[in-house]
Amino acid sequence: MSAHDPEGIAPSDASPDAAPDADVGAAPHTVALAHGHSLVVEGGQEHNRLQLVDPSGAAHLDISIGPEGIRLVVRGAGLSLATTGALAIEADSLSLHGKNGISLTTDGDARVEAAGRLETVGRSQLIRSARGNVRIQANDDVEVTGERVRLGS
Repeated sequence: MSAHDPEGIAPSDASPDAAPDADVGAAPHTVALAHGHSLVVEGGQEHNRLQLVDPSGAAHLDISIGPEGIRLVVRGAGLSLATTGALAIEADSLSLHGKNGISLTTDGDARVEAAGRLETVGRSQLIRSARGNVRIQANDDVEVTGERVRLGS
């Protein structure tokens, strides 16, 4: 904010990661935030973009609105989503990848269900019941294949 810019909004010289299809002539506006961060807003009739940018110029939050719909990109060292209600994620396809591992936990029951084939693959696998039985149920044959099959050992 300044005497010439009382709302803290001034056109920026160049927007980081500027979209090549952004409307021509749509001057970006920058709002200075705490600790050197800034909010960059740009766009026109066909495309709009809002970015939260760190002091180095890297965009950590990028929201684009265009003919293809809304696109949200979040980058950073860590991300946490928390809600007191339900969280639902729905997509044509969903892929989760943890470079150093994945942990899914719940204080209640868990269920994995697929309308098609369900396959688990790993270098080794352990199915363990901390308390109670392990049941295998099929409406057809149960097949166990291995170099050696040990039962009750």
